[in-house]
Amino acid sequence: MLKRKNLVVLILAMSALLLVSLTACQSTATTAETTAAPAVETTLAATTTPEKTSGFPVQIVDATGAQVTLAAPPQAIIATNVWAGEILLDMVDVSRITALSAWGDDPVLSMTADKAAAVQNRIDISTPESIVALNPDLVIIDTFSNPDGSLSKTLTEAGIPVVQMESPTNFTMISDAILTLAQATGEVERGQAMVDEMNQTLDNVASKVASVAEADRVTVMFYEDYYDPTGNSANMLAAYGVGSPFHAIAEAAGTVNVCNVVNYSPVAKEKVVGEWQPQLLVIPSSTFDENFKAVEDGGDLLKSAMSLDPILQTLPAVMDGKILAIPDKFRSSTSHYMAQAVELLAQAAYPDLVQ
Repeated sequence: MLKRKNLVVLILAMSALLLVSLTACQSTATTAETTAAPAVETTLAATTTPEKTSGFPVQIVDATGAQVTLAAPPQAIIATNVWAGEILLDMVDVSRITALSAWGDDPVLSMTADKAAAVQNRIDISTPESIVALNPDLVIIDTFSNPDGSLSKTLTEAGIPVVQMESPTNFTMISDAILTLAQATGEVERGQAMVDEMNQTLDNVASKVASVAEADRVTVMFYEDYYDPTGNSANMLAAYGVGSPFHAIAEAAGTVNVCNVVNYSPVAKEKVVGEWQPQLLVIPSSTFDENFKAVEDGGDLLKSAMSLDPILQTLPAVMDGKILAIPDKFRSSTSHYMAQAVELLAQAAYPDLVQ
C-alpha cells in the first residue's frame, strides 16, 4: 500500500508529477558496460555537419544557476526523469537519445512509451558510474533527484555536461522546460511548436469557459486512496493544493480546487465531506497490482470502493456519480501532455461548453 502512494508522489514531482506526481525515482538496470567511459570535455567538440550546428555554441543556465556550454547539438542524450524524457522523445530524433528512466516505458503512465521502446538503455541514478559508462554528451537530471549534488558532481567530474532542471508544477514551468531543452538540443523551432500546441489547447479551453461566472465555477478536488480487496481504506489521502500540478490543471480548466491546505499534506475524509464538499472528484485512472505494475481500470476499483465507504458515500459527488478518472499519462504528467488533462477536466465540469 505504501509502495503505491510513493509511486504516485514520485511521478507527479518529476515532477511534480503531479505527477504528479512519482517523478524522480528511477529503478532498473542499464544495459551499459560497467567499465568507465572516457571523459568528455564540458565544452563539446562539434560532431555534426555545419548546417546542424547553427546557433551553437549555446550556453544554458540551469535551475541551480550553473552555466553549461554546448559546442554542438548533443547526439547522446540521457534523461533521468520521465517528464524530460517525454519532451525529448517528441523533440529530437530517437537516435539522439542514449538512455531514459524506466518509468517512461509504461503506456499507462507515459504517452511516449512507444517511442521510449526504441531507446536501448535504462539508467539508475543511484549508480552514476553506469551513466558515465554510456559516454553521454548531455545528461538532464531533476534537481529532486540530486539533493546533495553527488550525482551532478560525479558526472561533471567525468567531463559530462549536466543540465539540472526543476520539476514543472504549472504550465509556465512546462513551457520554460521545453524551451530550455530545445535550446540545448538545437531544436528551437520544434520546441516553440510544442509550446504553441500546448498553449493552443489551453487557450481553446479558456475561451470556452470564460463565460462561467466565478460564483458558478465547478469545485473540484483530486482524491486518492487505496482500498484493499475487502473494501477497507488505507487512509492514504494526500492533499493536492496550491503549488501542485493538479492545482494548475484545475485553474486552467476554469474550475476551483477546494483543497486549501499545504500541498501533499495528509487529509481526513471528514474534511472532504464536511468542509470542502467538491462538486466533482478527480481520481487516478489506474491501480497497481501485486508486482507494482500500473493497471489501467478507468478508476473503477476506486469508484466502487468509494461508493461503499461509509464516510465518502455521503458526499454528493459520490452519490451523483460526479467522479472523473483522468488517465494518469495526462494527469500525472508534468510535460506538455498535462494540457490534455485540462481539456478532459473542462469537458467533465462544463459539458455544455466544452465538447
